[in-house]
Amino acid sequence: MRGQLLRWAGAGLGLGFLPAAPGTWGSLGGVAVWWLTFPLGLAMQAFLLIVAAVLAALICGACARAAGESDPSFVILDEILGMWLALLFVKPSWLWVAAAFALFRLLDIAKPWPVSLMERHFSGGPGILLDDLVAGLIAGIIIIIIQYIIKIL
Repeated sequence: MRGQLLRWAGAGLGLGFLPAAPGTWGSLGGVAVWWLTFPLGLAMQAFLLIVAAVLAALICGACARAAGESDPSFVILDEILGMWLALLFVKPSWLWVAAAFALFRLLDIAKPWPVSLMERHFSGGPGILLDDLVAGLIAGIIIIIIQYIIKIL
């Protein structure tokens, strides 16, 4: 029973079991989490994200051990949290949400430095989670820069 609950949590309440593009589904799950928590304010969202990240590292690690893989494709909790982190930086408009989504997916798939560094230097749950959090952070920073440039033009 405990194993099934961990697997379900690691799969983002089942999104990771959808037939194609589990990372994209997980990213959409991150948009949903952001949308649901947005009314709580940035400070509470950041607090919840930190708590969720600690739990997610444990859950992702347990799922990987149970599956006998370093990063099972059904484990998308990392994408959910990475996308949520990226969205903490956006203005609440669907245009900025779409831009953050596209940037996060690009960074998550391409894994440029320093995203790739996380996979090489960390293993288990932290290794699964940290590359997505770094991708989310970078996507968020890029969004801030773009918003600033647009503001001064």
